[in-house]
Order: sequence, then C-alpha cells, then structure tokens
Amino acid sequence: MIEIEIEVERPLREVYAAFNHPDNLPRWIQGLQRTESISGEPGAVGAKTRQVYLERGRIVELIETITAHEPEKHMAGILEGPGTHATMEVNFIDRGERTGIHFRSNFKGRSIMMWLMLPFIKGAMKKRSCNDLETFKRLVESGEIRG
Repeated sequence: MIEIEIEVERPLREVYAAFNHPDNLPRWIQGLQRTESISGEPGAVGAKTRQVYLERGRIVELIETITAHEPEKHMAGILEGPGTHATMEVNFIDRGERTGIHFRSNFKGRSIMMWLMLPFIKGAMKKRSCNDLETFKRLVESGEIRG
C-alpha cells in the first residue's frame, strides 16, 4: 500500500476543482496522454474512463471506475490494466487557506509475472505518485492550473 499526504497553499474549493478537471490531468500525471469517458457522468460513482499513458515508448491503457465520490471530501476508484488491478482513494482536508490531500493506493498483480515484479514496482510507484502530487501542488499554487 502507498500512502502520501501533501498540503497545498490554496483553499479547498480551488484545489478540488483543479484536481478533478480532466484537462489538467495530463499536466501533472506523468505519462498520461489523454482521458476518454467510456460511460456514466464523469466523476460520478460508476463512471468509467479510459486513461491512455505513454510508458517507455509504448501505449498503455487503464480503465478507471469511480467507486465513491463525495465532492470536496473524498473520492475512490479502481484502475485496471494489463496484468494489474489498483485501488485508489483521495481525501481532501479543509485547512482554511490551505488544503491537505491524503492519497492512498494499493496495487495487485493479476498475472504471475506482475505478481513477481510487484515488490520492485511498488517503490517506483510511490516515487512517481509523490512526484505527480508535488507537480500538482506546484501548478495549483502558481496558478498555472485551475478548475
């Protein structure tokens, strides 16, 4: 399991809106090229989205399904892709002019190869998630992305 907490020097409403705006995602999530709505209202429980990544010169597609969503408080989902299954949760904490973001994710291999590689991948995934959240923080605090 990966757990990360950061604090963004902006109010909750602004941070939440920037975090959930689909056009912002490729700007702060490493490798993400685009997102495509598959079904449901984007962000609503049950909605499915295709996420297209460029990883080491090849295209990787993941399907995200939203499993919980309470605006400006909590969201959760499942990401599934070739040989992988991941759950993720994001909690937003209102701290007045600042906002805490608590991110938790759990990756599981669905193939023997992925299962064997998971201990090595976990450290890289934590580092990548930290970098993505730090990029998000920098872009929101500088005003480069908004909701």
